[in-house]
Amino acid sequence: MQKFLQGTALAVIASSMTMGSAWAGDGVLASFGAAPRWEDTETGNYFKLRGRVYIDAASADWESNGISTDFNGTEFRTARLGVEGRWFDWDYKAEFDFAGDNVTPKDVILSYRGDGFSVNFGNQKTPNSLEEQTSSRYITFMERGTATDLFGLDRRIGVNFKTGGDNYSFAAGVFGGQANDFGTSSMNDETSAFATRLTFTPVNTDDLTLHLGASYRHMDYAEQGTRVRARPRTHTSGRIVTADFRPGRSLGQADSSSLYGLEAAVISGPFHGHVEYMNMELDGPVGNPSFDSYFVNIGWFLTGETRAYRASSGAFRRTSPTAPVSEGGTGAWEIAVRYDYSDLNEVSEGELTTWTAGINWHAEKYVRFMANIIDGELSVPGAANTDVSAIQFRAQWDF
Repeated sequence: MQKFLQGTALAVIASSMTMGSAWAGDGVLASFGAAPRWEDTETGNYFKLRGRVYIDAASADWESNGISTDFNGTEFRTARLGVEGRWFDWDYKAEFDFAGDNVTPKDVILSYRGDGFSVNFGNQKTPNSLEEQTSSRYITFMERGTATDLFGLDRRIGVNFKTGGDNYSFAAGVFGGQANDFGTSSMNDETSAFATRLTFTPVNTDDLTLHLGASYRHMDYAEQGTRVRARPRTHTSGRIVTADFRPGRSLGQADSSSLYGLEAAVISGPFHGHVEYMNMELDGPVGNPSFDSYFVNIGWFLTGETRAYRASSGAFRRTSPTAPVSEGGTGAWEIAVRYDYSDLNEVSEGELTTWTAGINWHAEKYVRFMANIIDGELSVPGAANTDVSAIQFRAQWDF
């Protein structure tokens, strides 16, 4: 499967580059900004390369019962390469992540654009959560809020309908398994999901933006079960909490789950705030346990920029520095803090709380440096608390 994915990724990129070269004639505009792009000025058809690289360094410390364990390391958190383009009423995108030992398909999507809507086929995120729908290029911290990790928000192969306007967005889709599910499990049937999300932006002016949203996901685990688990907001260390609901485990097997999410955000000048709450209920294990998780984060651009947002997709967008370094400026400087809380007491896995403080330097439109300090605690009834502290850094660029 990995060889197949590697071959597919290289074939898609190579063939698209050939297509882009073939367009380089009359009526075709070639531009070379963050990445090369070719556009047919008559039809609007275009082709471009795309990608992103995140290089992380982190040091984490776990302490429990007087025993301390250190985790130190560096990694390519992300190293993606892909293409995107448009061919009349069709948009396409194919992006693969080469970080680690595997080639992982990310957004591999063919979209039909109708009048005010799109139908999207391929490997894509289920429509849940403002934090998840916002690209990792634009999120405030190096890792998303705990809830998105704990409840397994992810990409799946499926069909997703999207529409939106000046003050709303709506999406709904049906999905099968993840792109690498087939051939990695002894089960013949893969997991499946239905998900939908609705957002409303009652205020969206130059001075103030207010975002409200709700989403739902139903998962069928097809005899494979699931795990509810999360890292303490640093990817370098291991997972701090795991509740295992796969076949043969003591907690019982999960047959399906229902996830409910609420979200709100506000942007006012250099200030931005964002809060989300999620609840997931399992069907199958004894007592059909449910779990709660929420996070609250606030941020401030010290250099006066405003966080970018698009109401028609209900997601944050790229914030560009007013005075980039390449033009003799200082870039955009942002400070932020987040509080995460997750409750897994129904299966005696305890409560996980995490504080994250961060500073971001947007040196250029496509270049960002990040630093996060994390302080977390796992409190399990009848057991010693586990304390986690970490400091981590990221150099990020995309094109």
